[in-house]
Amino acid sequence: MADPDPELQKILNQKVKVLQARAKFFEDVNQNGVNNVEDHNINELISKSPIPVIVDFSADSWCKPCKVMAPIYEELSHEYAERVLFLKINTDHNRRASEQYRIMSVPTFMMFKEGKKFAQKLGAAPKPKFKAWIDEVLHRMQ
Repeated sequence: MADPDPELQKILNQKVKVLQARAKFFEDVNQNGVNNVEDHNINELISKSPIPVIVDFSADSWCKPCKVMAPIYEELSHEYAERVLFLKINTDHNRRASEQYRIMSVPTFMMFKEGKKFAQKLGAAPKPKFKAWIDEVLHRMQ
């Protein structure tokens, strides 16, 4: 049998490295549900995610719209499993991230692609409307 084409072997090796990096990333991250994050790890997860990321900046202890959105956000995290990484951060306990992302009201939802903010949505919304926003942003990301 002939030796494999060196160009093809190079492409295969690159693909293996990408898949290994993706697998390593998802060893630490829940792909089917919401991941609670903090100041110390939010930026790393956003920047290293191989899939789009949505972050819920909220304060569930006192914010009624945040409490309304929590179960909707959780449901959607399962519906978009392996296509979107769902992160949630408590703005009361994570001031550095709140300042960095200029969070002025909660809930605030931000979507990121390749570590860069792509879209933002403020306030609560019914599940169909929130889902439509996610779908529209994902479509624009393509």
